Amino acid sequence: MNFLNKDTLIDAAALGGGVIAGRAVVKKVAPMIPVVKDNELLANALPIVGGIVTLMVGKGNRIATGLANGMFAGSAAFYVDTLLQKAGIEIGNVMMGNVMMGQTDESVLMGAAQDMPNYSSDSYDFTSADSGELNY
Repeated sequence: MNFLNKDTLIDAAALGGGVIAGRAVVKKVAPMIPVVKDNELLANALPIVGGIVTLMVGKGNRIATGLANGMFAGSAAFYVDTLLQKAGIEIGNVMMGNVMMGQTDESVLMGAAQDMPNYSSDSYDFTSADSGELNY
Protein backbone atom coordinates (compact mmCIF):
# COMPACT_ATOMS: atom_id res chain seq x y z
CA MET A 1 0.00 0.00 0.00
CA ASN A 2 1.54 3.28 -1.13
CA PHE A 3 0.91 6.12 1.30
CA LEU A 4 2.81 8.65 -0.80
CA ASN A 5 0.32 8.75 -3.64
CA LYS A 6 -0.92 11.92 -5.29
CA ASP A 7 -4.06 12.25 -3.16
CA THR A 8 -2.19 11.90 0.14
CA LEU A 9 0.41 14.47 -0.87
CA ILE A 10 -2.27 16.94 -1.95
CA ASP A 11 -4.11 16.47 1.36
CA ALA A 12 -0.90 16.95 3.35
CA ALA A 13 0.02 20.07 1.37
CA ALA A 14 -3.46 21.51 1.92
CA LEU A 15 -3.25 20.82 5.65
CA GLY A 16 0.16 22.46 5.91
CA GLY A 17 -1.03 25.38 3.83
CA GLY A 18 -3.96 25.83 6.18
CA VAL A 19 -1.66 26.02 9.20
CA ILE A 20 0.49 28.61 7.41
CA ALA A 21 -2.57 30.56 6.30
CA GLY A 22 -3.90 30.55 9.86
CA ARG A 23 -0.62 31.92 11.21
CA ALA A 24 -0.66 34.59 8.50
CA VAL A 25 -4.16 35.61 9.59
CA VAL A 26 -2.97 35.95 13.18
CA LYS A 27 0.12 37.97 12.21
CA LYS A 28 -1.37 40.19 9.49
CA VAL A 29 -5.14 40.45 9.93
CA ALA A 30 -5.47 40.48 13.73
CA PRO A 31 -3.48 43.73 14.19
CA MET A 32 -5.96 45.48 11.86
CA ILE A 33 -8.98 44.66 14.05
CA PRO A 34 -9.10 47.00 17.09
CA VAL A 35 -10.94 44.58 19.37
CA VAL A 36 -8.61 41.70 18.57
CA LYS A 37 -5.19 43.32 18.22
CA ASP A 38 -4.42 43.49 21.95
CA ASN A 39 -6.00 40.14 22.89
CA GLU A 40 -3.90 37.12 21.93
CA LEU A 41 -6.68 34.65 22.70
CA LEU A 42 -9.10 36.40 20.35
CA ALA A 43 -6.41 36.85 17.69
CA ASN A 44 -5.76 33.11 17.63
CA ALA A 45 -9.48 32.43 17.22
CA LEU A 46 -9.44 34.18 13.84
CA PRO A 47 -8.07 31.09 12.01
CA ILE A 48 -11.13 29.17 13.26
CA VAL A 49 -13.36 31.80 11.67
CA GLY A 50 -11.20 31.66 8.54
CA GLY A 51 -11.55 27.88 8.46
CA ILE A 52 -15.32 28.08 8.71
CA VAL A 53 -15.43 30.65 5.90
CA THR A 54 -13.11 28.46 3.79
CA LEU A 55 -15.42 25.48 4.31
CA MET A 56 -18.47 27.52 3.31
CA VAL A 57 -16.79 28.96 0.22
CA GLY A 58 -15.14 25.66 -0.76
CA LYS A 59 -18.38 23.68 -0.55
CA GLY A 60 -16.84 20.23 -0.16
CA ASN A 61 -13.70 20.81 -2.23
CA ARG A 62 -10.93 18.53 -0.92
CA ILE A 63 -8.26 21.25 -0.95
CA ALA A 64 -10.55 23.77 0.77
CA THR A 65 -11.36 21.16 3.42
CA GLY A 66 -7.64 20.53 3.97
CA LEU A 67 -6.93 24.25 4.26
CA ALA A 68 -9.76 24.67 6.78
CA ASN A 69 -8.57 21.68 8.81
CA GLY A 70 -5.06 23.15 8.87
CA MET A 71 -6.42 26.44 10.18
CA PHE A 72 -8.36 24.57 12.87
CA ALA A 73 -5.29 22.51 13.83
CA GLY A 74 -2.99 25.52 14.08
CA SER A 75 -5.44 27.42 16.24
CA ALA A 76 -6.09 24.38 18.43
CA ALA A 77 -2.33 23.88 18.89
CA PHE A 78 -2.05 27.45 20.22
CA TYR A 79 -4.85 26.92 22.73
CA VAL A 80 -3.49 23.56 23.91
CA ASP A 81 -0.04 25.11 24.35
CA THR A 82 -1.57 28.00 26.32
CA LEU A 83 -3.48 25.62 28.61
CA LEU A 84 -0.39 23.49 29.19
CA GLN A 85 1.65 26.56 30.10
CA LYS A 86 -1.04 27.68 32.56
CA ALA A 87 -0.91 24.20 34.10
CA GLY A 88 2.85 24.56 34.54
CA ILE A 89 3.76 22.17 31.72
CA GLU A 90 6.06 23.88 29.28
CA ILE A 91 6.99 21.83 26.24
CA GLY A 92 9.40 24.36 24.74
CA ASN A 93 12.35 23.17 22.68
CA VAL A 94 12.33 19.45 23.39
CA MET A 95 14.31 17.95 20.55
CA MET A 96 16.85 20.68 19.85
CA GLY A 97 18.41 21.08 23.27
CA ASN A 98 22.10 20.88 24.09
CA VAL A 99 21.73 17.26 25.22
CA MET A 100 24.84 15.27 24.33
CA MET A 101 26.83 17.88 22.47
CA GLY A 102 30.15 19.01 23.89
CA GLN A 103 31.38 18.71 27.43
CA THR A 104 29.78 19.81 30.65
CA ASP A 105 30.70 19.34 34.27
CA GLU A 106 27.67 17.08 34.77
CA SER A 107 28.73 14.72 31.99
CA VAL A 108 27.13 11.30 32.34
CA LEU A 109 28.78 9.52 29.46
CA MET A 110 32.26 10.98 29.89
CA GLY A 111 33.25 10.32 33.49
CA ALA A 112 36.64 12.00 33.17
CA ALA A 113 35.19 15.19 31.70
CA GLN A 114 35.02 17.02 35.04
CA ASP A 115 38.55 18.40 34.57
CA MET A 116 37.89 19.53 31.01
CA PRO A 117 36.66 23.01 30.08
CA ASN A 118 32.94 23.61 29.71
CA TYR A 119 31.88 23.96 26.06
CA SER A 120 28.16 24.63 26.07
CA SER A 121 27.90 27.77 23.95
CA ASP A 122 25.45 27.74 21.07
CA SER A 123 28.18 29.05 18.76
CA TYR A 124 30.76 26.41 19.76
CA ASP A 125 31.79 24.05 16.96
CA PHE A 126 31.11 20.60 18.38
CA THR A 127 32.82 18.92 15.46
CA SER A 128 36.22 20.40 16.30
CA ALA A 129 38.93 18.12 17.63
CA ASP A 130 38.93 19.52 21.17
CA SER A 131 35.22 19.13 21.78
CA GLY A 132 35.42 15.52 22.91
CA GLU A 133 32.39 14.61 20.80
CA LEU A 134 34.41 12.28 18.59
CA ASN A 135 36.87 11.06 21.23
CA TYR A 136 35.70 7.53 21.93
